[in-house]
Amino acid sequence: MTRTSDADLIDCRCSGGAVSLGCCPAPRGFIDALGADLTRRKFLGRCCATGFGIVASSSLASLLAACGGSNDSSGATAGTIRVGHLPAGCIQHLLLAHMNGLFTKAGLNVVLTQFNGPPPNLQALVAGAIDVSHNPWTTVIAAYNQGQKDLRIIGGSGKGGIELVARAGSVKTVDQLAAAAKQGLKVGTLRLDTLELVTYGTMKKAGVSYSDYDMKFFPSMVGMGEALIQKSVDVASLAQPYGATVVSSADGTYLADSNQVWGPNASDCVVNVKSDYLDKNKNKLETYLHVLQEAARQRDADFEKALSQLQPIYDVPKAILAEGLKRQTPQPVLDATGLQSLHNGVGYLIELGYLKSDVIDRVFDPSVQQGARLAAA
Repeated sequence: MTRTSDADLIDCRCSGGAVSLGCCPAPRGFIDALGADLTRRKFLGRCCATGFGIVASSSLASLLAACGGSNDSSGATAGTIRVGHLPAGCIQHLLLAHMNGLFTKAGLNVVLTQFNGPPPNLQALVAGAIDVSHNPWTTVIAAYNQGQKDLRIIGGSGKGGIELVARAGSVKTVDQLAAAAKQGLKVGTLRLDTLELVTYGTMKKAGVSYSDYDMKFFPSMVGMGEALIQKSVDVASLAQPYGATVVSSADGTYLADSNQVWGPNASDCVVNVKSDYLDKNKNKLETYLHVLQEAARQRDADFEKALSQLQPIYDVPKAILAEGLKRQTPQPVLDATGLQSLHNGVGYLIELGYLKSDVIDRVFDPSVQQGARLAAA
């Protein structure tokens, strides 16, 4: 498991993206860093036991010192938004907006910080080191459920990029997956994660369950992808564009994706803030979402140009990156069907025992999208 050290955090200067559009470069490349941190469940178990008292951690203290943060969640100077993101496909339009100066044209100074996993991204948001976070919705919902009641989802970020993949020589369809029940098929996933939802949901729709397979619960997505390539597991759940890299290396087959399992328009990452920041900065956030939508439109209008700009950042062959970024597309607006996908996904979390009730309507605040009058909001 790769962790960012305190020294690395101290050396991380929030320069607005001088290195790979983020303060903290990924330890093993932009793609590999996507799954190289603690699982959501382990993180939440550690932090929520103390009422989410994560500000006291030494790593986060270093992060706050490095990035000029504090516990004051009112934000930085007027027009500045400090944004945390992952090295993932669900923030491709955020990267494009930053690279092409769209935020600057709109009067915003957006400072990007790359985190190598959802836990430190959420830590920084809760502590006030960043103002906005693009993070998996499962991470946000789990934290809210554990007592962090000031978290709010204000829009979508990415959709459709959570995949269930089988290696070459294993099953090739969901029907074959179901037929292989009780035959020792090895299935890998992560706990309390969108990756687990695509695994559990696919099985449920096919009439099978965890007990029918040799389940392997991994601490990181990268380890799971490597296990699939090395044939240590037969089926695994992966996020794009890392999924496309593994499929290429393992000559794999896509069995199902999040749109099929808890969609349509199945959210993966979402845009989230704290309620006090939202109350004080709604106009600024409306502009921010507007820019994200424009970046997504430009990406769709000239995908080849966007791909050429993003390929040096993701650092994988262009053909593989193109597949991954086409499968996990921007979701700048969380519309009615996207919101329903979150409700569907929460239903699985409840069945898995992580939640007792559906809290989506308490966490999602549509006011920023409505105020910005975004298309299809």
